[in-house]
Parts: sequence; C-alpha cells; structure tokens
Amino acid sequence: MPFRLNVPYSEKDEAKAFGARWNPAEKTWYCDQLNDGLRRWYSGPEPDDPSSSSFSAPGASSAASTPLMPGYLSVTSAGNAIAAAVAADDVLRNIKVQGEVTNYSGHSVNYYFSIKDTDSIIDCFMFEHIADAALDFELENGKQVAISGYMNFHEKSGKFKLLVRGIVDAGEGEEKRKLMELKEKLRAEGLFDEERKKPISKHPSKVGIVTSKNGQAIKDICKIASKRDPYIQLVLYHVNVQGRNAVPSIVTGIRHLDGLGCDTLIVGRGGGSDEELKAYNDESIARTVADCRTPVISAVGHQGHWTLIDYVADKRVATPSEAAEEAIPDLMSDIKKVTDIRASLDYKIRTVLNARADRYRSLAVLLKKNDPVDKLQRRKERLALLTETLSASMDSVLERKSQRLSLLLANLNGNSPSAKLVKGFGYISKDGRPVVSLDSVSVGDKINIRIHDGGMDAEVLSVDPKGEQEDG
Repeated sequence: MPFRLNVPYSEKDEAKAFGARWNPAEKTWYCDQLNDGLRRWYSGPEPDDPSSSSFSAPGASSAASTPLMPGYLSVTSAGNAIAAAVAADDVLRNIKVQGEVTNYSGHSVNYYFSIKDTDSIIDCFMFEHIADAALDFELENGKQVAISGYMNFHEKSGKFKLLVRGIVDAGEGEEKRKLMELKEKLRAEGLFDEERKKPISKHPSKVGIVTSKNGQAIKDICKIASKRDPYIQLVLYHVNVQGRNAVPSIVTGIRHLDGLGCDTLIVGRGGGSDEELKAYNDESIARTVADCRTPVISAVGHQGHWTLIDYVADKRVATPSEAAEEAIPDLMSDIKKVTDIRASLDYKIRTVLNARADRYRSLAVLLKKNDPVDKLQRRKERLALLTETLSASMDSVLERKSQRLSLLLANLNGNSPSAKLVKGFGYISKDGRPVVSLDSVSVGDKINIRIHDGGMDAEVLSVDPKGEQEDG
C-alpha cells in the first residue's frame, strides 16, 4: 500500500534517491514501502496499523494485472525488498570508502561521478548543499577522495548509488599519476610534436575506420560520408572499443588498415566515461598511431575527454561525425557549387547572347534601312524620275518658248525697219550711227542710205526742216 510523504521542495532530490515518487494527479509524494531513509518525511500510521488511510498511486492497479507464479516476486516487489534491505543495513547506511574519481564531467546543480580502484567502480551522487559544506577542493577525475555516506538502491533503474554525506581530498590517484608519467614520457620522445604530424589528405579515395561495427560511431561516419561523398570507399576494421580485448584489437586494426593503402585512418568511438575510454590511454595504441604511415584522425571522446591517442594522432576531433567531415571533402557541395556556377554562367551567357542577338537584329534593320546599294538604287530611280520630269518640263518650256518666239519674231518682223524698206523706206546713217534728227547732220556731211536691196552713199546738199514737216 502506498504511503503519503511530506517532502519539502528543497529535499525532493534526496527523497527521490531513497525511492520517493511523485503523483502528478494528487500532486503529492509517496512511496510503496517505507524505509529508514523515507521515515523522516512520513507522519501517518505505521504500516501494520489497520487504520492506515488508503492512497492510490498512479498505475498501482496495473501492477497485479499479470498473475505471479507461486513463490515468485514481481520486479517492483523485488526492487522494494532490495531497497529496504539496503536501507536497513547498518554498514551500508554508514559506509566509508576511498577511491579515485572518474566519470566526472562537471556539475550544473548536483554532482554525479564515480569512484574506482583497480577492480571495481561505484556510482556516486552528491547534493549541491552537501558539496557547498564539505567540498573544499577542486573535484576532478583522477583525484583520490575519501567519502562517507549511505548506499541507495533505485528500484526503477535497478542501480546502486552511493549518496555522499561527506568528502575529503585523499591525494592524487595512482592511475592518474601513472597516466601523467606516461604522457610526459611520450611528450619527451617527441610523439606530440606538431612537426611530425602528417597533413590529412584533401582528395582521399579510401578512408579506413577502426571502431566497433555495432557502435554509433560507424553509423555517424557513414551518414556524413553519404552526404559529402557517396563515391568514397570506406573500409571498416571491427574492434572492441572497451574491455579486456580492446587494446590488442585496436592495435591490430590500426596496423592492418595502415597496410591497405588508405588515404586517411579514423580511430574512434562514440565517446564515453573515463573508464570506457581507458583503452585509448594505452601506450601500445599511442605508439602504433605514432608509427602509422597513414595520417590518423582521433575521434575517441567528446570535447571534455582527451586520451593519449588524441595527442599522438595527426588530427584530433571531438566526435566521429567531425572526423568524417575532416577526412572526407564535401564533394557534393563542390558539385553543387560547380552546378550553380555553371547554371549562373549559362544564364549570363544566354543573357549576353540574347542581348547581342537583339542588337544584331536592330542593326540589321538599321543597316537594311541605310543600305548604300538600296540607297543608290533609290537615288538612281529618283534621278531617273527627276530627269524624266525635267526633260518633260524642258520640252514643255521649250515648246512654249518656241511658240512665243515665233509670235515675237512674227511681231518683230512686222515692226522691223528692214521690212519697211521694201515699201520705199530707207535707213540713213552717219558715221555708223542712225540719223534720227536733222540736228545731227549738216550740209556737206557724208551719209549712207540703205534700202531693201542695198545701200548708197550721199552728201547732204541742204537741210530743210520744213520738208520734214511737209512729209509729216
């Protein structure tokens, strides 16, 4: 039967660690079975009191939906029994243990880490308020610590955890010390020097991968490779990435792929805790990577985890996905860029050609309109027309002038002095000038008289003005 608990908000994490659960429907905390850790939040009747009030936990009715075989416990009942046994054990309720910190990646509110020795490891949890009171040193992986606290079994996850009440610095861990000594040894030998590191191939055709065939790392690498260059050859050498056989397996894999003529090697896994990454701190793997003829990319841990292989490798990245991006050029993006450039170039060429074609057609029309041959032909035709018109006009004018001349000649002939000579008139001149008045001649002057059939010279014998008047 569930028991209602009065858990303050500030103590909810500690209550959860003891097995308390939250009922969102009734907005209250409860537990299926009281233990010594939870009793301080319980104020109701004892479990064996028949007057205990009933309380419905979410999903409680479904727990007994499947009948159990005689003598067997449900998973929940077994978990509760284990939690109760752990909570009732005096040793586990007040345990003191010393070990080396591992799997610590910093904290946001509370602290999660593990402590280990050469053979075993225990998960630990420390509330922020306990850390504020007890933690007077920098918690870090590899540090030896002495912890006092109590063990807790979480029924839902089925995991044990050491809940920390107090923690003190016990010095540097032996494993960390040995790792630091090895690191300095390899550094002194020049295995970390940038000068000895080989450049990663910019145009690879074959990439070797040393990792587990069942891990997330190979899936991430293949996914990135298919996007960046689906034509590249990926060669996988399956290895154990942790455990007893991890080191010889990884060494063999690196040496094998190094002899296959790969352009680049990726050695890695999908991250993990310090314990899970332990193999990649092995000296033999570090030296194998250093001896590789093929450029090696290390992708063992995430940003906060560095192993010896990261220092020795020609390139270190945080994840297998980044390793794939580093090892495999983005051919598809390059192809897309070339395609886009070609499309843009085709468009620009077509635009220029169309503009030139329009200009050509405009010039062709203009040229046709101003064609010298056509112009000359039109000028010739106009000249012929003008010539014909002028000729006709001249003929017409000539005709009219001829007719007028004939009339004028006839009129002139009728009024000509010569014509009058035929009728008895004569033309008198003196010294080549006509004599038109008696005043121009004197007695004795020589004069010339012209009549219609000739002329004669004469001398003026007398001048008689009256004779002129008589003639008139």
